[in-house]
Amino acid sequence: MPTVDENRLQSFQDIVKDYIAYKLRQNNIFLPEYHLNSSPSAAACHLRRVADELTEENSQLFDSMCDQLHLTHATTYSTFVGIADEIFQTGKNWGRIVAFLAFGATLAVYCAQKEDLAQNIDNIVGWVSLYMDQNLSSWINDNGGWDGFIAFFKREDGSSENGRSGGWRVAAVAGLGLGALLMLACR
Repeated sequence: MPTVDENRLQSFQDIVKDYIAYKLRQNNIFLPEYHLNSSPSAAACHLRRVADELTEENSQLFDSMCDQLHLTHATTYSTFVGIADEIFQTGKNWGRIVAFLAFGATLAVYCAQKEDLAQNIDNIVGWVSLYMDQNLSSWINDNGGWDGFIAFFKREDGSSENGRSGGWRVAAVAGLGLGALLMLACR
């Protein structure tokens, strides 16, 4: 089992928690421990934009996915791990990482909306962060870290502002990860 680098794990937790807080607030869920960071990192801001493009382009999948998984408190973790492993089964890339983070945030929002699953939100932040640390950190590091992520999804004009022109790239790179999500959600 890989060792945990506390600083690296904390950096993953910061990005994951920021993105989940952002998605909770987008869904009018306001939890004190999930207030938005007033000065998120460049990577966190970029993740918000890129993941929003991905979820907007695939809204039907993301909107219905958790309902189709028939989650219970006892099955949420094993379902999370199964889907995460499936997303990365045939390889890693930035698009699949975005799909994975979007899945984690979708799962957190779903749990927040269900009284019997609401206690899982903190767990999901931990699960996503630890999964990234143990399974994705080497790949992320080898591909430029979060600066590499930002550069990969930079707009043709060099900007990283919101707009519709880049959605095709996110969807294309995340395609296999989304296919895994769809396949598992429809089981």
